[in-house]
Amino acid sequence: MTEPGQPTWVLDHTALVALFDGSPVPFGLWTDAEQGRATAIFPAAALAEAAHLASTRESAWEALLREVPGVLVTSLSEPTALASAHMPGPLVVRQVVWEAQASGGVIVTRAPWQYPTGRVAVRTF
Repeated sequence: MTEPGQPTWVLDHTALVALFDGSPVPFGLWTDAEQGRATAIFPAAALAEAAHLASTRESAWEALLREVPGVLVTSLSEPTALASAHMPGPLVVRQVVWEAQASGGVIVTRAPWQYPTGRVAVRTF
């Protein structure tokens, strides 16, 4: 993963759709993770929602997910599900918030209004 002091980005479903479409900001963050200059976290709920919204199959995501050293797909484990159960918003947002809080990461999104002000850092593109 990354060295201490390097950024951790938590990409939500809007950022993952944009990454899949080749948008410069999310693609640049992914490239930084691939080259060891950052960590990019893809929460499982956000990845599932992005794949649904983009109407893509699993194989279409392989190049972005397989064997990329700085990219971490986090599962929706029982502890994560229970810890985020009482947060506001839909599951996809709650897992993104939980992952950002747990990692000290910054949420990358096109829809910042989904996230609680002051509880997490958000980068809009």
